[in-house]
Amino acid sequence: MSDTSIIKIRGLCKSFDGIIALNNLDMEVKKGDIYGFLGPNGSGKSTTIKILLTLVKPEIGKIEIFGEDLDTNPKSILKRIGAIVEKPGFYERISAMKNLQMLAKYSGISIDNEELTKIFNTVGLGDRKQSKVGSYSHGMKQRLGFAQAIMHKPELLILDEPFAGLDPKGARDLRNLILKLNKENGTTILLSSHQLDEIETIASRMIIINKGSSVCEGSVKEIVEQNKMSIIVNVDQPKEAYNKLKSSRLPIENIILTNDIIQLNCTHDAIPYVNQYLQLSGFMIFEIRKEKALENYYLTFT
Repeated sequence: MSDTSIIKIRGLCKSFDGIIALNNLDMEVKKGDIYGFLGPNGSGKSTTIKILLTLVKPEIGKIEIFGEDLDTNPKSILKRIGAIVEKPGFYERISAMKNLQMLAKYSGISIDNEELTKIFNTVGLGDRKQSKVGSYSHGMKQRLGFAQAIMHKPELLILDEPFAGLDPKGARDLRNLILKLNKENGTTILLSSHQLDEIETIASRMIIINKGSSVCEGSVKEIVEQNKMSIIVNVDQPKEAYNKLKSSRLPIENIILTNDIIQLNCTHDAIPYVNQYLQLSGFMIFEIRKEKALENYYLTFT
């Protein structure tokens, strides 16, 4: 992972009719990141993305993208960005290939049919490029939106809620596509999503914002490992194990016993000690598993 900043935001503020959307927001996306952008509805995520794409003008704040000031060089910056900010819109009565040919022409993108075919193959639509878009499923339209967004080989890809409305297969295909673009092309990706499990699976770094301000930013791995998560423990003698854990000096909290299942809070690093302690105490362990760590952490802020 590079230390080079692709997006650097400092002190960003924006309000609409007196309602604060962004309140002194700071965030930084580094080169090669898959950067998770999290927050509840109304937290300011979409406003931030629209500002980055110059669709909305901020009141206060400084934004640098690729090391350039966004106010000074918007056109040169936007040429290096691909984005899906809303549901992709296409002409449904013509083929997917024809759609992208038209979009490339109107956008001034020089790309031939061979290159377009490679892009269709990249997004998994190679065998359906001549099909009318009206015959596409929602997931296929999302992938076609990806194809549109990467036609000009952007260095930065901005995705606003790309998993919304997808079935499990569609979400898996999209997740694999994001990872492929990041790994093979080195594309930096800003990913706004409510799908916390997707962020935990694919993002390298993340930010949580609430009421227009940052409440947490850093490595996904470090955030998950350093903060307390909910652990489920299933053993042969649950009541005895529960009492044993309650009286122990292990770094655990909020121990409860429900329907013979023990639940407790601890850090990722403490899990092996819980396991060892129960084994040495003579209990047979059937299962120790963690709940969705990022979801638990997210809910403490929002």
